[in-house]
Amino acid sequence: MTAKTPKKRGRKPLVIDYEQVEHLASLNLGIMDICRSIGVGWDTFNKHRNKKNSELSDALARGKAKGLQRATSKLAEKINDGDFQAIQFYLKSADRERWAEKAEISHTLNLSEIISSANARIIEHKGDALAHAPEEIDIKQLNKAKNS
Repeated sequence: MTAKTPKKRGRKPLVIDYEQVEHLASLNLGIMDICRSIGVGWDTFNKHRNKKNSELSDALARGKAKGLQRATSKLAEKINDGDFQAIQFYLKSADRERWAEKAEISHTLNLSEIISSANARIIEHKGDALAHAPEEIDIKQLNKAKNS
């Protein structure tokens, strides 16, 4: 009889396709979407990403940089073609101080005046409702005074 070779214990080694990770990151996919696409759980992915000199985190950074470079070059093409919306977007993003749309709203509120006015109205309405004899009080007037 031949002796059986014992099965190896433990988990199979994790093999991550770094080129695929780079490509998915260049498409601006989130970490969870990348994890699902390569068939790895988030905890495992994060553990490998946070290792010192991690090839996985380098692949992610390269992919994000490629995606940003691609979008930037497309925007530059649109600007060179004279596309008004592209020019407007670029200016609003690049120089927010001068080009961002700012809504200037200037209002000052005096809260003590507002509260005093409201209290005066409440006291006035209560006085109106209570000035009548009990048999003359209209229930609708009382409800109005109470809700005002």
